[in-house]
Amino acid sequence: MTRLMLPLRGRAVLAATLMTATLLALPAPPAQAALGIACPTPASRAFAPWGDDAYYGFVPNGGFENGATGWTLTGGARVVAGNESFSVHAAGDQSSLSLPAGSSATSPRMCIGLLSMKMRFFARNTAGSAARLNVKVLYDGGLGQLLGLADAGTVSGGQWHPSPAIGMLGGTLPLFTQDVRIRLTPANATGSWTVDDVYVDPLMHR
Repeated sequence: MTRLMLPLRGRAVLAATLMTATLLALPAPPAQAALGIACPTPASRAFAPWGDDAYYGFVPNGGFENGATGWTLTGGARVVAGNESFSVHAAGDQSSLSLPAGSSATSPRMCIGLLSMKMRFFARNTAGSAARLNVKVLYDGGLGQLLGLADAGTVSGGQWHPSPAIGMLGGTLPLFTQDVRIRLTPANATGSWTVDDVYVDPLMHR
């Protein structure tokens, strides 16, 4: 059997190359995990009954069972009694978020990876399909500064229903982004919104 013998320098370069390739193959830890920023673990196929088999992670206090903890509410937004009708997160949940016209709700900061894709939630507006709820994604830097804001999508009204899958990248991820927040805002004065069970598909733990 013939052996390929490399000079000492060649062997050192080969070893360094293999080590670099190994490190690149390892999953990188979420950038903000060590700083107390929430990194939702995608462990639930919450939207499988609606044909979406992706694994989602529950946004911190995404069911509003701990009141408004972690969320920033303005313009009369508040946590109210009553859960989304499918009891997707837990059968015992009994709270949701009320968003009247002129209000907004901004989620806690969550770490994000380069492959982060989408988010979904449950919504209701009894005024019907004329009602619109805007979804924005806020991209934050390592010092908490706002690096960008993207119009991610719009949800139509109706009885309790899952939102469409809403992209989180907005076409491009701003340079130096370390975490994201999600902002929900009624787009018009038609009816009042109720939101519950907010999930993201971060892809960062796969």
